[in-house]
Amino acid sequence: MFRRSTAPAAPKTSAPRAVTPQARYMGHDRTGVLSMRRAVTRDVKLDVREAANRSFGLAFDFLQNSGWISGAADQIIADMIGAELKLNAKPDLKGLGYEEKERADWCRLVEKEWRRWSWTPWECDLEGKATVGEMLDGAARYYLAGGEALAVLDFMGRADRRRYGIQTGTKVRLVSPHRLTQHTSPMEGWDQGIYHDATGRPTHYRFRRASSGLDVDADIPARDGVLMRVLHVMDRGATPNSPRGISPMAPAFRTIAQSDQLADATLTTALLQTAFAATIQSPEPSEVAFQALQQLHDLEENDPEQFEGASDLAGDLFTVWEQRLDALKSKALSIGGDASQVNHLGPGENLQLHGAVTPGPQYLPFQQNLLREMARCLGVTFENLTMDHSNASYSSTRMATASIWPITVRRRERIIAPLAQGIYEAWLDEAIGTGRIPIKGGYAAFAANRDKVVDSEWRGPPRPSADPYKDALANKLRLEQGSTTLQQICAEQGDDWEETVDQIAIEAARMRAAGITPPFGRMSGGEGAGPQGAAAEGRREPSNGD
Repeated sequence: MFRRSTAPAAPKTSAPRAVTPQARYMGHDRTGVLSMRRAVTRDVKLDVREAANRSFGLAFDFLQNSGWISGAADQIIADMIGAELKLNAKPDLKGLGYEEKERADWCRLVEKEWRRWSWTPWECDLEGKATVGEMLDGAARYYLAGGEALAVLDFMGRADRRRYGIQTGTKVRLVSPHRLTQHTSPMEGWDQGIYHDATGRPTHYRFRRASSGLDVDADIPARDGVLMRVLHVMDRGATPNSPRGISPMAPAFRTIAQSDQLADATLTTALLQTAFAATIQSPEPSEVAFQALQQLHDLEENDPEQFEGASDLAGDLFTVWEQRLDALKSKALSIGGDASQVNHLGPGENLQLHGAVTPGPQYLPFQQNLLREMARCLGVTFENLTMDHSNASYSSTRMATASIWPITVRRRERIIAPLAQGIYEAWLDEAIGTGRIPIKGGYAAFAANRDKVVDSEWRGPPRPSADPYKDALANKLRLEQGSTTLQQICAEQGDDWEETVDQIAIEAARMRAAGITPPFGRMSGGEGAGPQGAAAEGRREPSNGD
């Protein structure tokens, strides 16, 4: 007979679960840091539309009230534009029967007339206040604040020109991006204030204008025939598939605000510490000491034999303190005010001066890290943002400039140059149409070859150099090796190589006429060299470096 066992059954042990290796994105987020960060997937234009107004307001606030951002904006504009963007006309006039010399002369005439018109506010600005260069500066500032810049081209008729005493009718008005409405109606074709046709091309812009103290909407066509009416420039690569732009400073808004908050908090702490920086260490009795003296007096009263003289001791101590108080009354202590000096301290007192301990040793590294993030987002070097070159070397400066300069050139070519080109094309169209700029075949030939005639480049300031002498030696070596051209070197310096050559020829001829050896040309070897490839007479560099 079998009897059921009453012993408890052994617990079942499950085999440990094997961790299955996973190869997927974001699979390493074991701490949940990424899961706490909220993010959604949607079109970029929706993000731009929701944040554009707030972003524009914050950006302009920082531009106006932050010394770091205001200085960085000035630096960015100076690097992109400098004193002005210089027109370098590059037309292809072979089809119109121009020889190379004729083409060069025509280009010089166009550039001369353009500069005269663009530097005359009464002629180029609809309101008669700003030059084209100043409007381009404003466009760059609008781009930094809003990620886009807008200008409206207008034309003054003959009666208005006669009334103002001006010659040209082409006029420009710079418009703030916040004046372009955010009106959106997908069913009608409106997207953030811009009306698009069936293929997605902009045809009208809806601006909010001030009229008699009220803001009214006005729809302006994007083009007037072959000419642009509204010039809308932005870095469309930064906000793909979005009709509007957003401030390039937007990713750094929090960092900029943190920097200001850190500076304010540090200053407040330092001021509080400074207010209590002078203290006096005094042996004056505390409340406990006075209570102890009172106990000495009470003990002698309760047991005169055992505590004889205790009351006299307490009296003597009170006498000493009375003398010290009299000394304090006769000799004043002054800290602050007009007489910031210590005349006399009481017996046993010690004056202590405390220095402010703010900012602490961690302040500067943290503040510099914030500034580096701001500089990286703005597209300037840390040294340009802070004007602190104490830790910069020649190599680090060259590397920083080499990294940042393509950003400057990119912004110039995508933001400022297209705006200047749109204004230039409208001006040249009128200048040729009215005969101020002659061209073979007249306006009809120009209209038939418009794209070839209006072709041009816009030169800005050269790339900053940490050591111009070393750069000049490098250019000299590259020229002698044939790895570069004068045109390329002049373009890097923001100059026109043809103008440079013409000016050199004029100066060389003037020097020869005066009996002076011109300093231009190769100093060793090359064409016109002396015996065995040595430098020609008058072009030899001293061998001893004198």
